[in-house]
Amino acid sequence: MTSPTLPPSTPPIPRTGTWFWRLPILAIAALVAVISLFLWLGLAQEREERRAALVSDSLWMEQNLRYHFESTVDELGQIGNQFGTGGELHTEAAQDKVRELLQGDAGLSAILWLNSDGEMLSTLPASAAPVQVSEEHNLTVVRARTLNRPTYDHPFRLKDGSWAVEVVLPIFGANDFNGYAVGIFSLSRVLEKHVPWWFAERYRISFTDDGSDELASSTQASAANNISFGVSFDRMGGLGIRVESYRDTTRVMPSIVVAVLLAFTVVLIWSLWMLRTRVLRLQDTEAALRAEHAFRLAMEKSTLVGLRARDLSGRISYVNSAFCRMVGWNEDELVGLNAPMPFWFEDSSEPLPASIAEEPARARELRFQHRDGHVLDVLLYEAALIDADGHHSGWMGSVLDITERKRAEALARDQQEQLEATARLVTMGEMASTLAHELNQPLSAIASYSAGCLNALKAGRYDEKQFTDVLGKINHQAQRAGKIIHRIYGFVRRSESRRDRMDVNAAVLEATGLLEAETLRRKVRLQVELAMDLPQIIGDRVMVEQVMVNLLRNGMDAMRGTPEAERLLRVRSESSGEGVRLVVQDQGSGIPAEIADRLFDSFFTTKPEGMGMGLKICRSIAEQHNGRLWFEAATEGGTLFYLYLPIGTEDKDA
Repeated sequence: MTSPTLPPSTPPIPRTGTWFWRLPILAIAALVAVISLFLWLGLAQEREERRAALVSDSLWMEQNLRYHFESTVDELGQIGNQFGTGGELHTEAAQDKVRELLQGDAGLSAILWLNSDGEMLSTLPASAAPVQVSEEHNLTVVRARTLNRPTYDHPFRLKDGSWAVEVVLPIFGANDFNGYAVGIFSLSRVLEKHVPWWFAERYRISFTDDGSDELASSTQASAANNISFGVSFDRMGGLGIRVESYRDTTRVMPSIVVAVLLAFTVVLIWSLWMLRTRVLRLQDTEAALRAEHAFRLAMEKSTLVGLRARDLSGRISYVNSAFCRMVGWNEDELVGLNAPMPFWFEDSSEPLPASIAEEPARARELRFQHRDGHVLDVLLYEAALIDADGHHSGWMGSVLDITERKRAEALARDQQEQLEATARLVTMGEMASTLAHELNQPLSAIASYSAGCLNALKAGRYDEKQFTDVLGKINHQAQRAGKIIHRIYGFVRRSESRRDRMDVNAAVLEATGLLEAETLRRKVRLQVELAMDLPQIIGDRVMVEQVMVNLLRNGMDAMRGTPEAERLLRVRSESSGEGVRLVVQDQGSGIPAEIADRLFDSFFTTKPEGMGMGLKICRSIAEQHNGRLWFEAATEGGTLFYLYLPIGTEDKDA
């Protein structure tokens, strides 16, 4: 994969708007303006036509409803002459007419008969009694008698929430005034009975009061547009109607013509704009491609990570400058090469990943050989290389030189081993007087026994049984001194750390054996409690002994101020989870809270002669074994130190 070679740049297209770019746009803009004007005028004219039709229909509906109210009042007057002085109807025909008015299309909900004083004589239908009348009923009766004509009251709300209007009609006989006929119109029933179906399909009609508040309507749905017209009834208490149009009746053909013209105009503008945009975009794309190419080259040259691509057969298709510097060969020499590669170290090789699904984050450590011969350690990440069509075309690898890091890790391990060995030597130095005294005892005994034997031989006294016992005692003391020297040698010798299968209890006994003389000197009772069913762990026995020696000596130091009778140092081992836990408990004064958080810090110590590295090294050893080291305050006083060691895995030979 080599860097693409770009063609030489072409002269840029002028970006300033010249007249041949602007003229078509201005012409199209003028065309759109004219079409928009005609469209607006046409829509305005059509709206006026719809409004004129709405006004005409509304006036027709107003006349129709007015005629209904007037004819109903006339029929009510005719029936009024049939009422007797007691409010009864004289003829069967009058009764039939009343039933027709109440049950037919008149819209009346009740008919009342009043005498000449305005007192109610009867109510029809009788089941409606008492009938709810308007609050201005009495005033309306007076006005009807004064004017001697039918008089309407203002609309009022019934108990069921509907609205009604009351008409009072004075009734005159042949020579005198007989009383009043009162009709109560239900506005909702009037609309239901007297609005034609064709009118209801086109318009929404509603009764309104003199404040234009809606009292009753032909439907609860709102109108589809805002074209409406209202008209009031004369001498009917402010009652009026409002008519609203449901939907537009736009003519289809003019709309289609306008839509087609607008569509062609939009397509023309879009085509011209896309042509201009494409020409300018080509120039922008070329400039962006050159900038991106330069930016990518700058990144490839400045990065310290080596990049290398291989095709599906393993042939190198691309390398960056960092990779070339890493192996000592230039790009022309590497691109196109197939296995074996010249930078492979000895017989090492780089197999291709098993599949495209192999995790790219899985790194491999390899060794490369520079062209000048020196060897370097590298960390290789390799991932699938997907081309622009989504096909797997090879493998892309990033190579990181970790030679210096490997050297630093090796140096850190060596320094850690030296520090641990130094700590063991310091511990032995602190125990030197005690160990010298312990060695002096068997050596003195050997000298005394051997001197006695020599004196007996010089005196000529020879007793085989006596000499056998003395030589046995000399041999026992020599073995005792040898064990002491062997423990010291095994503890202080510096060797390569290696983890093997080990018995934790044996390491504890070895550590307590090293400190046996010191416990006697300090008058400390050592109590060892070892579990017998512990699993063997994988670890470095010398390091575990070093931790136990440090913890035991720290426990004895913590009991310096404890009375001799109470100086008890307990050591126990127990199984814990998938590992072993060792516990060291002293009877000292405990660890103050102000130093508890710093106890494992480097160079922190509470002893005048201490280095401040003992517990730090102990925790490092525990962590090297994937374990833990911590402490807790004992309930009966003193401190509990815990060392947890998991079973672990055994080292394998290279």
